[in-house]
Amino acid sequence: MSEVLEFHAFDNREEASGALAAELVAVLQAALVEKGQASLVVSGGSSPVQMFRALGAEPLPWENVTIVPSDEREVPLDHADRNETMIRRELMSGPAAEARLVSLFPPGAIPPRLDAVVLGMGSDGHTASLFPGSPDLAAALAEPGPLARLEVPQLGMHRISMTPAALLETEHLFLLFFSDEKRDVFDRARAAGQVAEYPVRAVLQQGRVDVEVYWAP
Repeated sequence: MSEVLEFHAFDNREEASGALAAELVAVLQAALVEKGQASLVVSGGSSPVQMFRALGAEPLPWENVTIVPSDEREVPLDHADRNETMIRRELMSGPAAEARLVSLFPPGAIPPRLDAVVLGMGSDGHTASLFPGSPDLAAALAEPGPLARLEVPQLGMHRISMTPAALLETEHLFLLFFSDEKRDVFDRARAAGQVAEYPVRAVLQQGRVDVEVYWAP
């Protein structure tokens, strides 16, 4: 089981977002120096928006950075509900516009080894598009490839998600979430139990990579 090395608690979401952005800059810079390129997986939703804006304004050699969404909705490329659309708008509107964004639907080429993965967590304990109650969850959790398609009945849609096999193939794994409600979910997910109950356990209860958590009320 993975042990969270550090639980970074902040007074507000702006501070948490800025701190994670600064940490990601350091991680990407180190990878760029070592290999000449870097890769970053990011989640959708509203939680990472402030972090995206801070990170995307940094003057990195973004043309050598590959960005991958952790999951995607099965909607057309230019649809407003795509995570890719939000990532382009919030992260890739400044210097980071030079980065390469890999689509998941239809699937592009995901780097086999990732420099950093930033995931979120829902109030139901989902992460990426690994939702509790999905009839495809068990298969997605066991999928050896990088992507899985899951029906999400509570949302009335299908989604494409990176699998734990791919998300854990990283040098640095971060979990970013906000609110006291989600903190309670996180604490429950840290306890022993079935991954199907809180799919974020696939991230928290594993022995491949340490997890750093960034949280604010």
